[in-house]
Amino acid sequence: MRNLVVSAFTAACFLVPAALPAQAEPFLHGHEVASALIGNTIEGTYRSCASPRKDFYELYKADGTFHGKERDCAQAGNWSTYVGKWSVEGGKFCVYPGSDRTSGCFDYEGSGEGKMVRSGSDSDTVEFVILEGNPENL
Repeated sequence: MRNLVVSAFTAACFLVPAALPAQAEPFLHGHEVASALIGNTIEGTYRSCASPRKDFYELYKADGTFHGKERDCAQAGNWSTYVGKWSVEGGKFCVYPGSDRTSGCFDYEGSGEGKMVRSGSDSDTVEFVILEGNPENL
């Protein structure tokens, strides 16, 4: 079933943009993002590794929560853990990881098989790899 969800997301990344009118937004609807993430883990890396950026993994659950772990960007060392909430608001996928982590509703786009990008300014753009299930035991 999870392979089917990831496959459906991948197909949406490639097929939906071609089927939409030229003036349509290139971003995925929040429900499409949620469908791809629920029950799966993302591995996230920022395009810019400036402080206080962190490398992270997050497991998204159907109950609107996610469990994550992070460490300093591009550094070896111990991981710290956290729990956050997610939702779909106004057609966007929203994350609220708490503390000093970036929160809010963002635009997401597919960037190839099993990958996604959360758009922002150059330093806030995050690339994700969607990992099936919970390989990080979150």
